[in-house]
Amino acid sequence: MYGGLLCFSYLLVLGISTLNFSHAYDLTQTPSSSTTWSQPFPANQIVKTDGKSADESRAIRRDNNGVILHTLGTFATSTAEPDGRWIDPDTYRAHFIRPGAEYEINVHRSQGTASITRKRQSVWATIRGLHGSAVAYTGSIFAGTWTWYTELCALVVIAQGLTGVYLFAIRRRDRRMSFALLGGAGILSVALMLLVTFGG
Repeated sequence: MYGGLLCFSYLLVLGISTLNFSHAYDLTQTPSSSTTWSQPFPANQIVKTDGKSADESRAIRRDNNGVILHTLGTFATSTAEPDGRWIDPDTYRAHFIRPGAEYEINVHRSQGTASITRKRQSVWATIRGLHGSAVAYTGSIFAGTWTWYTELCALVVIAQGLTGVYLFAIRRRDRRMSFALLGGAGILSVALMLLVTFGG
């Protein structure tokens, strides 16, 4: 019972997000909202990549992005390949993501400011993003809980299945109700599969 309660909310979110991940229904396509603002930024810490090799440029972009994240105080992260570049001699642009939001940041060296555009995702998009959180945030202990919690719930479900079969075998008086519940759950499962197959 306690194992089921431990996994109930997670399995519910996993089921809904997996369904939405594979089949993007119109109901879940809530548009994102954007906010833009500017703030002071110590732009002299952003380093140029002119004349550098590919490996050196990648390292510089990674360091530049780290400076931006530290200065802005966000726990967002860049993609595996540092997503930053000089769009003109004075402006360095970086892109970051975190659950529920994306950031596009333009650092203006001569002005000592940063222009920040934050795009907030809908609840559905945020839940979908949980599936890749362990990959996107490899250094995050919090994001990594998605992986080990999945494994824990899988073990709990297997254990419940085995113990359920055992209890079903030894308690004959409850078999009629068990068959009724099993049949009802089977009908609902088939109906859901038909809905997904023919309804998109």
